[in-house]
Amino acid sequence: MSEKTDARIAKTTDKLRKALLELMTAQPVDSITVTSLCKAAGINRNTFYAHYNEPVDLLNEIENGLLSIMWNTLSQVDASMLDIKAFVRSIIHTIASYKDVCYVILSDHGNRHFVSQIVDMLHDKTTGIWIQKGMTEEEADVTYHYCVAGALGVIENWVKSGYKIGSDELADMLSDLIESGQIRNISRY
Repeated sequence: MSEKTDARIAKTTDKLRKALLELMTAQPVDSITVTSLCKAAGINRNTFYAHYNEPVDLLNEIENGLLSIMWNTLSQVDASMLDIKAFVRSIIHTIASYKDVCYVILSDHGNRHFVSQIVDMLHDKTTGIWIQKGMTEEEADVTYHYCVAGALGVIENWVKSGYKIGSDELADMLSDLIESGQIRNISRY
């Protein structure tokens, strides 16, 4: 009985997730009503309210799941080796693996706070490495935000253009750009 119930809950959650992401391609989550979400998912309102209070709760669940996956993936990269290519590649591969979620999150109707959470999540780990290599805290912070702003612009364009460039090719280009700017700063010491 429990497995059957769990399977039904998973199926319902998946329907809601897909419907929310589809609706968010046309409008922000704040404009999506429970009624419209339930209609798109093919479920009734009572079923929705058994799991969530409002559509933004579902979006938060989706985003938190992606954050957790991204953090686990990045934790496996040996940061002490300063392997920027492996670091960037793991980020790009995670985005490519969750295309539907990332497309919505990075769209005009996405949650900019989520992107800030990712930037904040990576800050201390990245700048800590650069500080160990000789940058001051301020230089590492400026370099980090410069690299992230450029990388985010490239990634947003990649996602919005339908992932036209292969993920490995994009990761190589981005890591080369990041390394060229970062190495110049570090080599001054």
